[in-house]
Amino acid sequence: MPITKNTLHEVRKKALTFLAESFEAFYEYAIAVDQQGVISWISDGYMDFLGLEASPVGHHITDIIPNSYLPHVVTSGNPVFLDLLYIRSQWVVVSAIPLQDERGHIVGGFAFVAIESASHMKPLLAKYNVLQSQIRDVSRQVPTRNVRYQLSQIAGRSEALRTIKHQIRQAARYDISVLITGETGTGKELFAHALHDLSERSGKPFISINVAAIPESLIEAEFFGVAPGAYTGAQKEGRPGKFEIAEGGTLFLDEIGDMPLALQAKLLRALQEREFERIGSNNVQKADVRIVAATSRDLGEMVDEGEFRADLYYRLNGMPIHLPPLRERLSDIEMLSERILDECAGRLGLLPKELTSGALDLLCHHDWPGNVRELYNVLERACILSENDNLIDITKIQDLLDPRLNKPRLPAEAAPAKSTVPTPSQPPRPLKAQIQEAEAAAIDEALRHTRGNRSEAARLLGISRAALYEKLKHHRVHDGVEADN
Repeated sequence: MPITKNTLHEVRKKALTFLAESFEAFYEYAIAVDQQGVISWISDGYMDFLGLEASPVGHHITDIIPNSYLPHVVTSGNPVFLDLLYIRSQWVVVSAIPLQDERGHIVGGFAFVAIESASHMKPLLAKYNVLQSQIRDVSRQVPTRNVRYQLSQIAGRSEALRTIKHQIRQAARYDISVLITGETGTGKELFAHALHDLSERSGKPFISINVAAIPESLIEAEFFGVAPGAYTGAQKEGRPGKFEIAEGGTLFLDEIGDMPLALQAKLLRALQEREFERIGSNNVQKADVRIVAATSRDLGEMVDEGEFRADLYYRLNGMPIHLPPLRERLSDIEMLSERILDECAGRLGLLPKELTSGALDLLCHHDWPGNVRELYNVLERACILSENDNLIDITKIQDLLDPRLNKPRLPAEAAPAKSTVPTPSQPPRPLKAQIQEAEAAAIDEALRHTRGNRSEAARLLGISRAALYEKLKHHRVHDGVEADN
């Protein structure tokens, strides 16, 4: 049958009609983001589908849809057409395109989603949903090591936390090593989990190893494994190391600053050559892992003092992320406390808990030397002490803040009244004794502030490390923690 102008006209008409109907169907479930991946618009239908009670505008897309294609589309400029995405326990078909201004610069992204309401999509989506159910059934029977935390679970609204979350999202897009630094208790492993969850390796294992908790004689075997019969007492079948177990995924090295120098060289080789050997074996194995390291120590200073290899430091420090202490983001305490109280009450089987304004104010005036870990400990004990009460008042909190570590600045209404009884006059002590006592107190305070890190304490006091050791010996100041070497 010959093709006539009327036939072409009819085909074009049907095509345009189909396109208009498809666009209308897709538009019902649509979302737009800006250049940073922050949601700028969302359709009402898509909000209902996602089960959102409040508008997500102003939040990052991964806070709402962790596996969204839009961050990659905005970064790369490459569109995604009719690809599958798993949202809310079902597969959907997604198309995402970059948005450009008149000069061709990418200013955002736009995505359309097709769900099962479209009859012509039902067979395809049903097939993938059945497969997903089968995968979940198998996953329940096979022990896995998956991430326990997602970025959306990290509570807080401070500018410092927003910056950290942005850095985590940026680092997750590129397969490079990440070094997370921060004081003890700031949540370094939690952020490492979130980074893995947002990365392209999220479907592979997340393996964590605390370097400081493993005896030096065993740490190499933990990293690289042991060949069958490598030494007396070794398992006949051998044992895989963390590099093998984490294949294709992320290997999190906590407290990397405590790694022995001898092992640092072997770790560097494994990272540079992407290969390793089990202890007692000559067989070279490939290592496809992403390294995320964390430490509460100053690796740069350790490099200067010859305590950490410079080449390994620069290999690990591909993307540095520093977590601020809780005392520098006190505005996050309210949201953190709500999240912790809900978790503790649910886990302990207690009534829902809520802080009074006075108790919250007291928490916001504490310096938190133990950071979020200390806050969790305090609130967990407060839940137990308030077992039969919904409200946790200031008296329950005040007794739980350790006065040996920190003296909280009490709210005005809770501060004890000053005594008006005059104290008897004491004769002044010799000036030399007062100076020595003040010097000892300053050293003690610096060591407590740095959690026993003598190098950092010396820097804060404006003296050399050698001078600090001499003064410690002279004053016999006891910092209460193991000194760093």
